[in-house]
Amino acid sequence: MRILYWDTFAGISGDMALGSLIALGANPEAIIDQLHSMGLTEFKLDIRSRQVHGIQATDIDVVIHDHHAKHHHDDDQSEHEHEHEHHHHHHDRRLPDIEKMILSGSLSERSQKHALQVFNALAEAEAHVHGTTLDQVHFHEVGAVDSLVDIVGTCIALDQLDIEEIRISTLPWSKGFVECAHGILPLPAPATLMLLRGFKFRDSGITGELITPTGAALIRALARQADFPEMVIHNVGYGSGKNDYGIPSLLRGVIGEI
Repeated sequence: MRILYWDTFAGISGDMALGSLIALGANPEAIIDQLHSMGLTEFKLDIRSRQVHGIQATDIDVVIHDHHAKHHHDDDQSEHEHEHEHHHHHHDRRLPDIEKMILSGSLSERSQKHALQVFNALAEAEAHVHGTTLDQVHFHEVGAVDSLVDIVGTCIALDQLDIEEIRISTLPWSKGFVECAHGILPLPAPATLMLLRGFKFRDSGITGELITPTGAALIRALARQADFPEMVIHNVGYGSGKNDYGIPSLLRGVIGEI
């Protein structure tokens, strides 16, 4: 069995997850082509290597054409502005819209299934936290693009790498607050914490956001928590985060065979 172990010593976000899989050998051009097949064409995926505390890592940015700016969507403030902002815009996407997009593309059946599971988990958590229904949860136009690229891109990459099971380490608990469209929220963010019920945490001693709602949704839908398995290691890759809390802002992905 082909296993992916995500070592979440510095947390997890959508771009860290996708970055770790590209570092492990997923093909970014094929990922972009499949995202385009869903009608998701208003973005450019900026992929570059950078050193984090001396460790070579893959850094991902989603650049939205319409806004002519890079959106570092997994830093503390902007991800929450994107994921939680519920103003009514022309291009707001709700869960049914996103499900239709995912099913309309040329994704494999496994990629589609996983992407739908992640978005459903994210929408359920948002609906619970904000006291609304699944169909009424809004993904703001920028946040929806970021989330679609990160989540669907990650699911495509997992399929490319033929990952049969994802296991994750104990999660780092952090403290503090984050500013978003709803005001000031405590960390971990309410949607993140709702998604991670049943998972084991340890105190990291860090003030700042380590696990984003997108990262938490990927964990909830696709992974299980377990000790590092007895396996032959085939490859190791690092996805870079955007914050610097004094530790390497990295998600370490380890692929192996049981």
